[in-house]
Amino acid sequence: MIGPIETLFWMFAAVVKFILTPSLMIGRGVSWGMTVATSSVGAALGVYVFFYFGKLIFVQLQVYRGNRGKKKKAIFTPGRRRWVRFQSRFGLWGLLIVSGLISVPISAILAAKYHQKDDRMPWLLMFAFVVWAVILTTGSFVFDRNFVE
Repeated sequence: MIGPIETLFWMFAAVVKFILTPSLMIGRGVSWGMTVATSSVGAALGVYVFFYFGKLIFVQLQVYRGNRGKKKKAIFTPGRRRWVRFQSRFGLWGLLIVSGLISVPISAILAAKYHQKDDRMPWLLMFAFVVWAVILTTGSFVFDRNFVE
């Protein structure tokens, strides 16, 4: 059993680098259930904060740009082109599938930017991180039991 301070640390770690947190927790000796719960709750809090904070940023940015009157020409970088191609090919479900591979803040801000009108989006993203937590924790647990020691 881990203490409350360590639990908060692991929740913060799940927000910052979600893909590594379950493996590190299992390696530290935390139980399977506690690892899934801590990673899931940490990611859910991160999604909530970054989704609504990201929404607020984009609204304020539109207000700021709207006051200037003159629109700038859109610049398409190679990264933006890749994201647009990914969005048009896979859409919402593609973002949910790769959310565990990219970080919580990035996936939440992308969701806030491109799926802000969908009321289910934060809940779907939280659910996707719970599924990823189960997958990553189970993989780490099996690896730890079979190949370590």
